[in-house]
Amino acid sequence: MLNRFAVAVGAGVASALLFCVTVKGTPLSMALAYLAPLPIMISALGWGLDANAIASIVAGAVVAGVIDPGSGLIFWLTIALPAALLSGLAATNSLNPFDRANPPAKPHRVELGTLTMVAAALGALVSSGALGVMIVVNGGFTKAVAAFRALLEPTLQEAMGGGMGLPEDLGAEDVARLIIRYAPAAIAASTALMLLLNLYVGARVAQLSQRLNKPWLDIPTAFKLPAPLTLVAVAAAAGWIFAPDPYNPFAAAISAPLALIFAFQGLAVLHALSRRAPGRMALIIALYFAFFLAPRWVGSALALIGLAESVLSLRTRQAPRPFQN
Repeated sequence: MLNRFAVAVGAGVASALLFCVTVKGTPLSMALAYLAPLPIMISALGWGLDANAIASIVAGAVVAGVIDPGSGLIFWLTIALPAALLSGLAATNSLNPFDRANPPAKPHRVELGTLTMVAAALGALVSSGALGVMIVVNGGFTKAVAAFRALLEPTLQEAMGGGMGLPEDLGAEDVARLIIRYAPAAIAASTALMLLLNLYVGARVAQLSQRLNKPWLDIPTAFKLPAPLTLVAVAAAAGWIFAPDPYNPFAAAISAPLALIFAFQGLAVLHALSRRAPGRMALIIALYFAFFLAPRWVGSALALIGLAESVLSLRTRQAPRPFQN
């Protein structure tokens, strides 16, 4: 028990320190901050829900002590708590995980599709919550947008004066307007992506250390999103495009993480269907290379494939093949 407590505390401190390096503002510090959920997730997947809870609380407390209480609360609500909830859901072996006296005869497993939907929901909640707080604090959506623009423009003007490359007809006010327009979607999608990537890495770490209490799944065939979710995604995208303010940014915060997880499903489909193709490795490398060259177009295509999979079950048309990791 003492060992579990020490691991949990250490994980919480490590998570907090990874977040605290953001004050340096360097690219490396920002990259390290993206890994802040990882220690919390490893504690859940390798040592259980109690270690998970302790790690998230310690992480928030350390950030509050190192920076300030407000930053600690923001970190806990936007990073530590979502990380603990998602990894705790992934780690549980029972529908009643706190009943240790009666362990289940067959361990309960939360489906990969469910985990990705929870990550998308958490991303949408973080973004919508931040937007809602801004609206309430500033006394309305229009005033919140004006306050945010006033906060952004001096920084943008300084960056543009320092040689930031932008088209000549695009000023600081225009850039601020674009940031405001796409910020809810970007925050929601990046939060969901951060949680999912850290969950994958955390699970791999727990597996390599032989602490993972479940067998590793074949992700390309096991990752499935329910068909009704396509209707939610289409409705959210329509709201993002057609709804007026202030409903538009909230629809964007829902649509963006859903597009992300459908793109992941599209990627899983291509991984699964290409297993019988000659030169598969070259095809996969070309796919990822194309994504890095044109993420907007390739990502959109992957999302459409993911939507089609939920409706048409493309993977079931192919005979199963032995798992290749």
